[in-house]
Amino acid sequence: MAESKESFQEKTEEPTAKRKSESRKDGNVAKSMEINSTLVLLTGMVALTVFGGFMLTQMLTVDRFLFSQIGQIEITTGTLRGYLFSGSKVLLTILLPVMLPIAVIGIVANILQFGFLFTFKAIKPKFDKLNPISGLKKMFSKNSLVQLVKNLVKVTVIGWVGYLVISGLTDDMIPLMDQSPWAIFLWICQGTMKIGFYTIIALLMVSLLDLKYTRWEHHEKLKMTKQEVKDEARQSDGDPKVKAKIKQIQFKTALQRMMKNVHIADVVITNPTHVAVALKYDSETMTAPQVVAKGKRLIAMRIREIAAEHDIPIMEEPPLARALYKSADVGQQIPGNLYQAVAEILAYVYRLRNESQHNYN
Repeated sequence: MAESKESFQEKTEEPTAKRKSESRKDGNVAKSMEINSTLVLLTGMVALTVFGGFMLTQMLTVDRFLFSQIGQIEITTGTLRGYLFSGSKVLLTILLPVMLPIAVIGIVANILQFGFLFTFKAIKPKFDKLNPISGLKKMFSKNSLVQLVKNLVKVTVIGWVGYLVISGLTDDMIPLMDQSPWAIFLWICQGTMKIGFYTIIALLMVSLLDLKYTRWEHHEKLKMTKQEVKDEARQSDGDPKVKAKIKQIQFKTALQRMMKNVHIADVVITNPTHVAVALKYDSETMTAPQVVAKGKRLIAMRIREIAAEHDIPIMEEPPLARALYKSADVGQQIPGNLYQAVAEILAYVYRLRNESQHNYN
């Protein structure tokens, strides 16, 4: 019943640090695949621009060698391994200038989005994904609609940019009829690269919008209901009722300990009824008078009662009592600006004590 009620609650509360941390450990982070694919595409285009000549030269060299030696190449059990090794080495030499930057940028793009994260939970197989009903729900979900809109936007942007670039190249197409195949090939390569770069610039803007939306969507998914926040607080800090009971016991213990210190006080300064502060001063062990007990209302009344039981002088000094109560806690020495006022009271108390002892003797 409680779970059904909670399922109808709106997720209006901001996600807690624990919620974010657990989500990150599970590999559930705000990640825009559009940013990754666009940066990888840009890296590939730049690598082709920089190393395209080198790669083409290498491929032409391989082609010349193959066609010139085609009649002399004998493929046998003994030579096949050597040919495969040499071919793989040449292929790696040709592709490495492009594949290596793409691999590095693919990793860097993820780190820039959500920092360094290594977890196997994101790739752990989940059998509930095999449920056809769940698959149908995903097909007609809000996320599927968003993905459809994003794909339509990308196709529209790519088509529009391609159309604009090709329209600008149409005037150069007719003169190509008199050019050599090599010149035509270079023109096609240049046009393709031009379309690619303009398309990437447009996709970068789309990707930045997608990144912003992805982070907003991820934040919305992490939001919590009021009950979830309460449950998490209870799990992290314990039951509030138990905590309140512990605080009550701690307060009662501290109060009892403080009350035991009242009988050693030299004087109790009162408000006269609302505040009471018990002071103790030992010139051999203390540099200034110390607060041994203080309290308001009922606690102040109890301090006065204990003081009366032990014949401790009670002085009514409302301004001084309020100042002492605010400026010093139990076990602390009084502040310097109150030395003079307290010293006068202590001197008066000591004088009364000496007179009392003299009269008794």
